[in-house]
Amino acid sequence: MSNPVSTKPAVNAELGYDRSEPHILPIIINIVSIILILVVVIAGVTFYFNTYRDRIVEETQLTPVSQDLLDLRSKEDQALHSYGIADKAAGTVRIPVARAMELVLAEAKEGKPKYPVAPYAVKKVEDAAAAAPAAGAPAK
Repeated sequence: MSNPVSTKPAVNAELGYDRSEPHILPIIINIVSIILILVVVIAGVTFYFNTYRDRIVEETQLTPVSQDLLDLRSKEDQALHSYGIADKAAGTVRIPVARAMELVLAEAKEGKPKYPVAPYAVKKVEDAAAAAPAAGAPAK
């Protein structure tokens, strides 16, 4: 009788380990599955983060304005668009912004604005450097 050929690699008991080559297919399958799992986890976390961030932005930016802010704005609008007394002791009054703009425009047309409007010469860099005291010179 003939002995059938064994497909198992021989294990050398003297060396204490298996000298056969590792099976490459299970290793490749494990590496590919780990990479796929990592890609799925990263995509899931990114999707969750973007969804959560969008929800937070929507809640903070697009929510209705509080009643306190609406009250403050109406009070400011009333002060800007109505007459009132600013300082009774000094005799100053508050006028609406639109009326104030009309008065300033009328003063400008008459040529007597309360603010300086005369053109002036712009100083050149050389003039400014000459006017500045030297670094070692004492200030007067």
